[in-house]
Amino acid sequence: MAIPTGERFSHVYLKDSELLSDSPRMRRRIASAIRSTIDHLTYNAKYDFSSYLQAELGIRYDPLNKMVWGNADAFLNIELRDVLDAITVVFRGIRGRFGGRNPDLFLKEVRRIFAEEQVRYTVDEEGGVHFSVDTEFERMRAATVAVLGSTRFENVRASFDRAFAYLDQTPPDAKSAVRSAFAAAEGLFRLMFQDAHQLSQGEVNKHLKPLVDQLYNSQKPANHFAQKQVASFIDWIDAAHFYRHEPGTEEPAQPPLELAINFLSSAGGYVRWLAQLDKMAQS
Repeated sequence: MAIPTGERFSHVYLKDSELLSDSPRMRRRIASAIRSTIDHLTYNAKYDFSSYLQAELGIRYDPLNKMVWGNADAFLNIELRDVLDAITVVFRGIRGRFGGRNPDLFLKEVRRIFAEEQVRYTVDEEGGVHFSVDTEFERMRAATVAVLGSTRFENVRASFDRAFAYLDQTPPDAKSAVRSAFAAAEGLFRLMFQDAHQLSQGEVNKHLKPLVDQLYNSQKPANHFAQKQVASFIDWIDAAHFYRHEPGTEEPAQPPLELAINFLSSAGGYVRWLAQLDKMAQS
Protein backbone atom coordinates (compact mmCIF):
# COMPACT_ATOMS: atom_id res chain seq x y z
CA MET A 1 0.00 0.00 0.00
CA ALA A 2 1.38 3.38 -0.97
CA ILE A 3 2.31 5.76 1.84
CA PRO A 4 -0.03 8.80 1.81
CA THR A 5 1.75 12.02 0.95
CA GLY A 6 0.97 15.47 2.24
CA GLU A 7 -1.30 14.21 5.04
CA ARG A 8 -1.05 15.09 8.72
CA PHE A 9 0.76 12.47 10.83
CA SER A 10 -2.18 11.96 13.21
CA HIS A 11 -4.61 11.40 10.32
CA VAL A 12 -2.44 8.62 8.90
CA TYR A 13 -0.85 6.87 11.88
CA LEU A 14 -3.06 7.64 14.87
CA LYS A 15 -6.34 6.28 13.54
CA ASP A 16 -8.35 4.17 15.98
CA SER A 17 -10.64 1.36 14.82
CA GLU A 18 -13.24 2.44 17.39
CA LEU A 19 -14.93 5.79 16.86
CA LEU A 20 -15.26 8.14 19.83
CA SER A 21 -18.53 9.35 21.34
CA ASP A 22 -16.99 12.66 22.40
CA SER A 23 -13.73 14.52 22.11
CA PRO A 24 -12.37 17.83 23.53
CA ARG A 25 -10.61 18.45 20.21
CA MET A 26 -13.88 17.93 18.34
CA ARG A 27 -15.66 20.35 20.67
CA ARG A 28 -13.00 23.06 20.28
CA ARG A 29 -12.99 22.72 16.51
CA ILE A 30 -16.80 22.83 16.32
CA ALA A 31 -16.72 25.95 18.51
CA SER A 32 -14.19 27.55 16.14
CA ALA A 33 -16.31 26.64 13.11
CA ILE A 34 -19.34 28.25 14.74
CA ARG A 35 -17.34 31.36 15.69
CA SER A 36 -16.01 31.65 12.15
CA THR A 37 -19.56 31.37 10.83
CA ILE A 38 -20.90 33.98 13.24
CA ASP A 39 -18.07 36.36 12.39
CA HIS A 40 -19.57 36.70 8.92
CA LEU A 41 -22.65 38.35 10.43
CA THR A 42 -23.08 42.05 11.14
CA TYR A 43 -22.33 43.37 14.64
CA ASN A 44 -25.97 43.45 15.74
CA ALA A 45 -26.79 40.15 14.08
CA LYS A 46 -24.10 38.42 16.14
CA TYR A 47 -25.89 39.18 19.39
CA ASP A 48 -29.28 38.39 17.86
CA PHE A 49 -27.81 35.06 16.82
CA SER A 50 -26.67 34.40 20.42
CA SER A 51 -30.21 35.01 21.66
CA TYR A 52 -31.52 32.71 18.95
CA LEU A 53 -29.17 29.91 20.05
CA GLN A 54 -30.11 30.36 23.69
CA ALA A 55 -33.82 30.28 22.88
CA GLU A 56 -33.51 27.18 20.70
CA LEU A 57 -31.28 25.16 23.01
CA GLY A 58 -32.13 26.55 26.46
CA ILE A 59 -28.47 27.09 27.33
CA ARG A 60 -27.58 29.85 29.79
CA TYR A 61 -24.53 31.91 28.90
CA ASP A 62 -22.90 35.26 29.55
CA PRO A 63 -23.76 37.48 26.57
CA LEU A 64 -20.76 39.70 27.39
CA ASN A 65 -18.39 36.77 26.99
CA LYS A 66 -17.76 37.55 23.30
CA MET A 67 -20.18 34.98 22.00
CA VAL A 68 -19.93 32.00 24.31
CA TRP A 69 -20.72 29.78 21.33
CA GLY A 70 -17.43 30.77 19.82
CA ASN A 71 -15.56 30.36 23.08
CA ALA A 72 -13.83 26.97 22.91
CA ASP A 73 -13.38 26.60 26.68
CA ALA A 74 -17.06 27.32 27.34
CA PHE A 75 -17.97 24.79 24.66
CA LEU A 76 -16.14 22.11 26.66
CA ASN A 77 -18.50 22.54 29.60
CA ILE A 78 -21.89 22.11 27.95
CA GLU A 79 -23.66 18.79 27.44
CA LEU A 80 -22.77 16.74 24.38
CA ARG A 81 -26.38 16.93 23.17
CA ASP A 82 -26.05 20.73 23.05
CA VAL A 83 -22.79 20.52 21.09
CA LEU A 84 -24.46 18.36 18.45
CA ASP A 85 -27.77 20.27 18.47
CA ALA A 86 -25.89 23.54 18.06
CA ILE A 87 -24.65 22.35 14.66
CA THR A 88 -28.21 21.94 13.40
CA VAL A 89 -29.41 25.19 14.95
CA VAL A 90 -26.50 27.20 13.51
CA PHE A 91 -27.10 25.71 10.07
CA ARG A 92 -30.79 26.64 10.18
CA GLY A 93 -29.95 30.13 11.35
CA ILE A 94 -27.46 30.96 8.61
CA ARG A 95 -29.62 29.32 5.96
CA GLY A 96 -32.68 31.20 7.16
CA ARG A 97 -33.24 34.60 8.67
CA PHE A 98 -29.65 35.49 9.59
CA GLY A 99 -27.95 34.70 6.29
CA GLY A 100 -24.22 35.28 6.28
CA ARG A 101 -21.80 32.51 5.40
CA ASN A 102 -22.78 29.80 2.91
CA PRO A 103 -24.40 27.12 5.13
CA ASP A 104 -22.99 24.32 2.98
CA LEU A 105 -19.46 25.49 3.81
CA PHE A 106 -20.30 25.20 7.50
CA LEU A 107 -21.55 21.63 7.02
CA LYS A 108 -18.47 20.74 4.99
CA GLU A 109 -16.26 21.93 7.84
CA VAL A 110 -18.30 19.98 10.42
CA ARG A 111 -18.03 16.80 8.35
CA ARG A 112 -14.26 17.28 8.10
CA ILE A 113 -14.02 17.71 11.87
CA PHE A 114 -16.08 14.59 12.53
CA ALA A 115 -13.91 12.55 10.15
CA GLU A 116 -10.55 13.83 11.36
CA GLU A 117 -11.40 13.56 15.06
CA GLN A 118 -12.80 10.05 14.55
CA VAL A 119 -16.12 10.58 16.29
CA ARG A 120 -19.20 8.48 15.61
CA TYR A 121 -21.35 11.15 13.98
CA THR A 122 -22.37 12.27 10.52
CA VAL A 123 -24.31 15.33 9.41
CA ASP A 124 -26.92 15.29 6.64
CA GLU A 125 -27.59 17.94 4.00
CA GLU A 126 -30.19 19.60 6.26
CA GLY A 127 -27.76 19.98 9.16
CA GLY A 128 -29.09 17.05 11.21
CA VAL A 129 -26.48 15.09 13.15
CA HIS A 130 -26.75 11.29 13.15
CA PHE A 131 -25.08 8.39 14.89
CA SER A 132 -22.58 6.54 12.73
CA VAL A 133 -20.48 3.46 13.33
CA ASP A 134 -18.54 3.10 10.11
CA THR A 135 -19.03 3.04 6.36
CA GLU A 136 -20.15 -0.58 6.28
CA PHE A 137 -22.80 0.05 8.94
CA GLU A 138 -24.19 2.91 6.85
CA ARG A 139 -24.17 0.74 3.73
CA MET A 140 -26.12 -1.97 5.57
CA ARG A 141 -28.65 0.60 6.67
CA ALA A 142 -29.08 2.01 3.16
CA ALA A 143 -29.29 -1.43 1.56
CA THR A 144 -32.00 -2.56 3.99
CA VAL A 145 -34.06 0.60 3.53
CA ALA A 146 -33.81 0.13 -0.25
CA VAL A 147 -35.18 -3.42 -0.04
CA LEU A 148 -38.07 -2.14 2.08
CA GLY A 149 -39.00 0.50 -0.46
CA SER A 150 -42.43 -0.83 -1.46
CA THR A 151 -45.65 0.21 0.30
CA ARG A 152 -46.07 -3.39 1.51
CA PHE A 153 -43.11 -2.89 3.83
CA GLU A 154 -43.96 0.63 5.00
CA ASN A 155 -44.49 -0.30 8.67
CA VAL A 156 -41.42 -2.54 8.68
CA ARG A 157 -39.31 0.28 7.30
CA ALA A 158 -40.66 2.67 9.95
CA SER A 159 -39.60 0.30 12.74
CA PHE A 160 -36.18 -0.18 11.16
CA ASP A 161 -35.70 3.59 10.84
CA ARG A 162 -36.70 4.06 14.49
CA ALA A 163 -33.94 1.69 15.56
CA PHE A 164 -31.34 4.02 14.08
CA ALA A 165 -33.11 7.09 15.42
CA TYR A 166 -32.65 5.70 18.93
CA LEU A 167 -28.92 5.35 18.25
CA ASP A 168 -28.90 9.00 17.16
CA GLN A 169 -29.90 10.08 20.66
CA THR A 170 -27.32 11.44 23.08
CA PRO A 171 -26.53 9.16 24.79
CA PRO A 172 -27.64 6.41 22.39
CA ASP A 173 -30.70 4.45 23.56
CA ALA A 174 -29.34 1.04 22.63
CA LYS A 175 -32.15 -0.87 24.29
CA SER A 176 -34.88 0.87 22.30
CA ALA A 177 -32.76 0.40 19.17
CA VAL A 178 -32.67 -3.36 19.80
CA ARG A 179 -36.42 -3.44 20.40
CA SER A 180 -37.21 -1.48 17.24
CA ALA A 181 -34.90 -3.63 15.12
CA PHE A 182 -36.65 -6.71 16.49
CA ALA A 183 -40.04 -5.09 15.80
CA ALA A 184 -39.01 -4.59 12.17
CA ALA A 185 -38.13 -8.28 11.78
CA GLU A 186 -41.25 -9.38 13.64
CA GLY A 187 -43.47 -7.09 11.60
CA LEU A 188 -42.08 -8.50 8.37
CA PHE A 189 -42.37 -12.08 9.64
CA ARG A 190 -46.03 -11.61 10.57
CA LEU A 191 -46.65 -9.89 7.24
CA MET A 192 -45.33 -13.00 5.50
CA PHE A 193 -47.17 -15.43 7.76
CA GLN A 194 -50.57 -14.06 8.74
CA ASP A 195 -51.22 -16.90 11.22
CA ALA A 196 -48.01 -16.27 13.17
CA HIS A 197 -48.65 -14.80 16.62
CA GLN A 198 -45.12 -13.52 17.23
CA LEU A 199 -41.52 -13.93 16.14
CA SER A 200 -40.25 -16.88 18.17
CA GLN A 201 -38.46 -20.17 17.74
CA GLY A 202 -41.70 -22.11 17.58
CA GLU A 203 -43.26 -19.83 14.97
CA VAL A 204 -40.09 -19.85 12.85
CA ASN A 205 -40.02 -23.65 12.89
CA LYS A 206 -43.72 -23.73 12.06
CA HIS A 207 -43.73 -21.21 9.21
CA LEU A 208 -40.30 -20.12 7.96
CA LYS A 209 -38.55 -23.49 8.00
CA PRO A 210 -41.14 -25.16 5.68
CA LEU A 211 -41.03 -22.15 3.35
CA VAL A 212 -37.26 -22.41 3.06
CA ASP A 213 -37.58 -26.15 2.36
CA GLN A 214 -40.10 -25.39 -0.35
CA LEU A 215 -38.11 -22.59 -2.01
CA TYR A 216 -34.76 -24.42 -2.00
CA ASN A 217 -36.07 -27.97 -2.40
CA SER A 218 -34.37 -28.50 -5.75
CA GLN A 219 -30.95 -27.38 -4.44
CA LYS A 220 -29.85 -29.66 -1.63
CA PRO A 221 -26.65 -27.75 -0.65
CA ALA A 222 -28.54 -24.45 -0.78
CA ASN A 223 -31.32 -25.90 1.37
CA HIS A 224 -28.86 -27.07 4.03
CA PHE A 225 -27.15 -23.70 3.88
CA ALA A 226 -30.45 -21.83 4.22
CA GLN A 227 -31.59 -23.97 7.16
CA LYS A 228 -28.39 -23.08 8.99
CA GLN A 229 -29.33 -19.44 8.39
CA VAL A 230 -32.74 -20.17 9.89
CA ALA A 231 -31.02 -21.65 12.96
CA SER A 232 -28.88 -18.51 13.28
CA PHE A 233 -32.00 -16.39 12.94
CA ILE A 234 -33.54 -18.26 15.87
CA ASP A 235 -30.45 -17.54 17.97
CA TRP A 236 -30.76 -13.85 17.04
CA ILE A 237 -34.41 -13.90 18.12
CA ASP A 238 -33.51 -15.52 21.44
CA ALA A 239 -30.79 -12.93 22.05
CA ALA A 240 -33.30 -10.12 21.64
CA HIS A 241 -35.51 -11.45 24.43
CA PHE A 242 -32.92 -10.46 27.06
CA TYR A 243 -33.72 -6.82 26.29
CA ARG A 244 -37.34 -7.13 25.22
CA HIS A 245 -38.60 -8.30 28.61
CA GLU A 246 -37.84 -6.24 31.71
CA PRO A 247 -36.46 -8.01 34.81
CA GLY A 248 -38.59 -5.73 37.01
CA THR A 249 -35.92 -3.15 37.75
CA GLU A 250 -36.71 0.56 38.02
CA GLU A 251 -34.09 1.65 35.47
CA PRO A 252 -34.16 -0.14 32.11
CA ALA A 253 -31.00 -2.10 31.46
CA GLN A 254 -29.02 -0.85 28.47
CA PRO A 255 -27.11 -3.34 26.33
CA PRO A 256 -23.48 -2.46 25.64
CA LEU A 257 -23.35 -0.29 22.55
CA GLU A 258 -21.09 -2.68 20.64
CA LEU A 259 -23.62 -5.49 21.14
CA ALA A 260 -26.51 -3.30 20.01
CA ILE A 261 -24.57 -2.30 16.89
CA ASN A 262 -23.89 -5.94 16.06
CA PHE A 263 -27.56 -6.77 16.66
CA LEU A 264 -28.70 -4.05 14.26
CA SER A 265 -26.17 -5.16 11.66
CA SER A 266 -27.57 -8.69 11.85
CA ALA A 267 -31.11 -7.32 11.79
CA GLY A 268 -30.41 -5.66 8.46
CA GLY A 269 -29.26 -8.95 6.96
CA TYR A 270 -32.21 -10.95 8.25
CA VAL A 271 -34.75 -8.33 7.24
CA ARG A 272 -33.35 -8.19 3.70
CA TRP A 273 -33.41 -11.99 3.46
CA LEU A 274 -37.00 -12.21 4.72
CA ALA A 275 -38.07 -9.55 2.23
CA GLN A 276 -36.45 -11.52 -0.58
CA LEU A 277 -38.09 -14.76 0.59
CA ASP A 278 -41.42 -12.94 0.69
CA LYS A 279 -40.95 -11.86 -2.91
CA MET A 280 -39.94 -15.39 -3.99
CA ALA A 281 -42.97 -16.92 -2.25
CA GLN A 282 -45.35 -14.58 -4.04
CA SER A 283 -43.83 -15.00 -7.51
